[in-house]
Formats: sequence, structure tokens, C-alpha cells
Amino acid sequence: MRVAAQWRRSGTEERFVAADPHEVYQVVSDVMSVGDRSDECRSAEWLAGGQAPGQVGARFRGRNRSGLARWSRVCEVVEAKPGVAFAFRTVPERLDLSRADSTTWRYDLVSQDGGTLVRHSYEITKMPKQPFRALYSVLLPQHRDMRPAMRRTLESLPASVNARRSTRPA
Repeated sequence: MRVAAQWRRSGTEERFVAADPHEVYQVVSDVMSVGDRSDECRSAEWLAGGQAPGQVGARFRGRNRSGLARWSRVCEVVEAKPGVAFAFRTVPERLDLSRADSTTWRYDLVSQDGGTLVRHSYEITKMPKQPFRALYSVLLPQHRDMRPAMRRTLESLPASVNARRSTRPA
């Protein structure tokens, strides 16, 4: 079987959060706090220039770690609708072929039963080039199907929403 066939190109996970969609949006769009919820992404920072942080076109650098592997990626916000949706993509790099791939990550928020149904999804829009895909399959096997990691991210979301509530001025 070819390694490429083993990769899941998209996936979705859902979770109900007992909070208003605008509260949930404040958490999922705060890329600087992603390290509180993600298995891999340890930190992120907005990059200077271009659009204001959190707006479509704004870019940030995410720093990641899995086991001994460490890497960073530039990401670009592709959708920013408060209370509705937040999405970003990893920006493919022309000169560094190990980063020529691109994945779009989304949070869609649906008001439901006094809270929010959060749909977290990903779509690989540009697969890693060989031989990197084969190497990543060995070093980062979880990248072949990101749904389990997304599920854990969503499981931590209610605590992040509650933490933000407790730090808000009264």
C-alpha cells in the first residue's frame, strides 16, 4: 500500500460547550492561547505587518512539538466571523520543500440549546511532498489522521472558556 493512501485528507469532530458562541469564538480565535488546548502546538504569536491580529489575512507563527520533533509554521487567517466561524491555513513555503504542504483548520460555531455546538475540522489542501510524507508518517504518525488530537483539543475547550470567564472584569 502506498503511504499517501494511508493519510486521511480531512476530518471533523464535534463537542457541545455550555457557553454562548461569542464566548467560544473568543477562545478559539485567540491563537496565542492554543498551547493550553493542543497536543502539538505549544505557542503562537501574531506576525507584524498585514492585517490586524484575528482578521482575515493576518498571519501568525505556531510553534509545535511532538516527541523529539520540533517545528514551526506560518499560518494565515482565512475566515473570522465572531460567534460563527474561525479558520486558518498553514502557509505553504516555496523554498523549504519540507513545508510545501497546506492544511486548513476550522471552528464552526452553532448556537444550540443554550450553548454552542463546536465543529472542529481540518482539510489537507496540499499534501506534503515525497519523501517528506513518508518521513512524517514515521516521525509524526498522528498526522495521518488528526481527528483524535482534535477530539482532545475540543475536550479541553470548556475549561478554557471557563478560565476566560474567570479572568474577565466584572
